[in-house]
Amino acid sequence: MKKILLLFLVSCYNLLSADENYYYSVNLTSVKNDKLLVELTPPTIKETEIEFCFPAMVPGTYEVYDFGKFITNFKVAGKNGATITVVKLDENRYKLSPANLIEKITYEVDDTFDKTGNSSVDKKVVFEPGGSNFEDGKNFSINTHNLFGYFKNYIKANFVLEFTKPKGFYPSTGLSNLKIGESKDVITVFNYNDLVDSPIMYTMPDTTSIQVANTQVLVSVYSPNKKINSKFIANTLTELLDVQRKYLGGTLPVNKYAFLFYFTSKATLSGASGALEHSYSSFYVLYEDDSTAIKQEIRDVAAHEFFHIVTPLNIHATQIGEFDFNNPTMSEHLWLYEGMTEYAAHHAQCKGGLTTVDDLLNTMMEKYNNSLVAFNDTMSFTWMSKNVLIEKVHGQYSNVYEKGAVIGMCLDILLRELSSGKYGTQELMKDLSLKYGKNKSFNDADLFKEIEQMTYPEVGEFLRRHVGGKQPLPMKEILSKIGVEFIKEAKSKEITMGGVDYGFNQATLRLVVYNTRQMDEFGKKLKFKEGDEISKVNGKVVDMNSIKEVFTNYYNQTKEGDLVTFEVERPKRRKGKYKTKTLQAIAMKVDVVQKNKIKVLDQLTDKQKLTLKSWAGL
Repeated sequence: MKKILLLFLVSCYNLLSADENYYYSVNLTSVKNDKLLVELTPPTIKETEIEFCFPAMVPGTYEVYDFGKFITNFKVAGKNGATITVVKLDENRYKLSPANLIEKITYEVDDTFDKTGNSSVDKKVVFEPGGSNFEDGKNFSINTHNLFGYFKNYIKANFVLEFTKPKGFYPSTGLSNLKIGESKDVITVFNYNDLVDSPIMYTMPDTTSIQVANTQVLVSVYSPNKKINSKFIANTLTELLDVQRKYLGGTLPVNKYAFLFYFTSKATLSGASGALEHSYSSFYVLYEDDSTAIKQEIRDVAAHEFFHIVTPLNIHATQIGEFDFNNPTMSEHLWLYEGMTEYAAHHAQCKGGLTTVDDLLNTMMEKYNNSLVAFNDTMSFTWMSKNVLIEKVHGQYSNVYEKGAVIGMCLDILLRELSSGKYGTQELMKDLSLKYGKNKSFNDADLFKEIEQMTYPEVGEFLRRHVGGKQPLPMKEILSKIGVEFIKEAKSKEITMGGVDYGFNQATLRLVVYNTRQMDEFGKKLKFKEGDEISKVNGKVVDMNSIKEVFTNYYNQTKEGDLVTFEVERPKRRKGKYKTKTLQAIAMKVDVVQKNKIKVLDQLTDKQKLTLKSWAGL
């Protein structure tokens, strides 16, 4: 038996040592100035001249970050002392010759969590879930596209990664081909697309594994102050994942999945938190808080990222299936990849009983209102998607999570009404997955026509007018199908917080009054000024962790005639200096114009009842 095992191991080693493989090595025990040294023994190169590339962009980010700007000390050694000429073509590409004599490439990689790279021009901050973090002896959150480059036209080779690691560290990842040792690990990935699709988090292990139907799910957590652990998140996600399993028809399209959570106790460089999806994992950068305070946030974000196993993993256009890392072109259908995913994340929770129909409707209406206030409602969604990398268009991208989700709701309700409750977006996404799948792409221009052929002419018309076209969503018509009245504008008297617009000061981590143009009578009595930073409301501290609770309590508990107290930090003329001011006024109801409100009708027709029941899972 020992002899057979030895022969088997030798045979496997020879297979991996075939010279068509990339051999990368990274030493996580040697971090210098927040940089890691990366060494590459390349596959055999036949050309005499070749380009070595780092990605300009990767799938899921919808932003050109130019990851080559985080690379320094790029050096190439030749076989038998041969000199290799290196010409830097741009931020991400190097021309090497003679390429067939390359023996080794070495370079240093900067992390992205606290730096914007080495470019003197581009200081764009990488959204943390799409970047990498090197904390010596604590945590290495590695998005592989940040560390590993590729030779042009050689992306289908095997990538063998050797990590030298601190004692006790564990590599959490969605990858399956791992050889874990005491001081070194070897991870093998079968092409560059899969490599880029696979983040790895090295830290002292805090992991929990759960089984959801056919899928083994790993939850890995790094929480610097130990406020949150993997067991809590696993328990939080177990019910959600079971709901999502049922939503997808009883099974999941992956056998292994990893949730990688990095929690931070300080503000991020980008000023944001969130996650980035991958086919077999998702990577989260969230603010460290008391676990119960962010339970629903974790559910909502995780639900969205996990549903990406449907799209774009199993439903995607050619632009994604054949992604060009250095000259990317965008697909027209962000409404499908992000909008439908965001909608399904909330819809599944409602149908599974984790939230209510009222919660779902309120969430969708909030998204609808956000889309009208913050984005261009007459811009074609497909045109925006295709041109999202253009600077003047990119500001519209976040609308995929607002109007994109509402598009999903409208399409779902329309389908259920037309099919008498038998067919919705759940079934549509399943049918599209069966038609295409991971290894087959659709053509952008054909998608609407194909969906129409699979469903109804009215669905094709809806997509062409309201997604491909510039016509606003027919909210009144759609919502009436489930017995909900859509009210474009209504007046009422309400308790307010002054009618001012609030922003957020990243430096002080406080809410700031940035606009008083629409300040109401109550706000005028309080005497808010632009620049005021809210520190307390009725004696309750307002910070990143308490803001939601404080505001909810204010609206729920404040009555006319109550004395309301706002403590603000008012900026002095000297930059960075503040004076504490106490603002007080008697609470009063003021005239408020409410737009885009909804009300469930008292009497529903049989058709409306059927559509509502099918849509909400009642």
